[in-house]
Amino acid sequence: MKFRAKMQDVLYMREFQAIVATLAKLAKDCVMILAQERMHFIVNEDHSSTSSPLVWASIAAKDYFPEYKMSPARPEHEFIVLAMSASHLSRSLAVLRSGSTSSVHSCKLKLKMIQFPCISVIASVVSPSSSESREVVHDVPATIIPSSDWAAYVLPKVPRAEIVLGLPSLRLMRSLIDKLKNIAPSLVFHGSAAGELNLVSESDMATITTRFSRLMPYPATKESQQVASCEEASCSVDSRKASAFFGALQLPNEEIIIGIDREHCIYLQLDIRNNVVLHSILPAVCI
Repeated sequence: MKFRAKMQDVLYMREFQAIVATLAKLAKDCVMILAQERMHFIVNEDHSSTSSPLVWASIAAKDYFPEYKMSPARPEHEFIVLAMSASHLSRSLAVLRSGSTSSVHSCKLKLKMIQFPCISVIASVVSPSSSESREVVHDVPATIIPSSDWAAYVLPKVPRAEIVLGLPSLRLMRSLIDKLKNIAPSLVFHGSAAGELNLVSESDMATITTRFSRLMPYPATKESQQVASCEEASCSVDSRKASAFFGALQLPNEEIIIGIDREHCIYLQLDIRNNVVLHSILPAVCI
């Protein structure tokens, strides 16, 4: 079992660090799934591997890693599955973020076996006071998940959605939901095929509706198209869970895709680049 990857582009290193930092703000632990051509991260709503994932990220290896090699324990295996502390991994990558005083030339990720299995993060940095590069090494302890337990760590599928809208003002949405979470425990997303999205927060004292219009509608998912065409859809979710997701985002993206699966869930998608995507599912709650 071997894994080794190397990043060299400064922008990609910062994006990768921002993805992991986002996951670390949402959950204590994460699961890393290494495939031949993709890397996946999953964090779960209640830190339980059997619950519906709250957030997962899918990264095309060729986008971030000019060097990427993965050899599973057995030829018939498709993956290496690891569980680790999301916060420990995030701290080990902190040197890559834009506010760091050191200049990072490259960053390697390597699966190592010392006294315990770990992901070794090796950053080649140059400090302002020296022209010579040095290596900063962090070993993040990891648990290797045996193939017999992989069924509990299946990568989630994008849920169906009757209405899918592109929202160009992610910063505004984050600020709005942060305020609405103090109004009521639930938040209603109501969307229409005409490109309108309403956020409704209702309490005994007041009902607050925020309307976004002229949004870009996307085609409904294939599962929804097979059921019936839909002009409107709404779903109520936990307002604090919605705020937790938007508040955790460390990425500079301004647009987010919102899918509404009537009375089941809200699906959120952040396209960091063509083959690098952050997903989230907010399950429906009863009002």
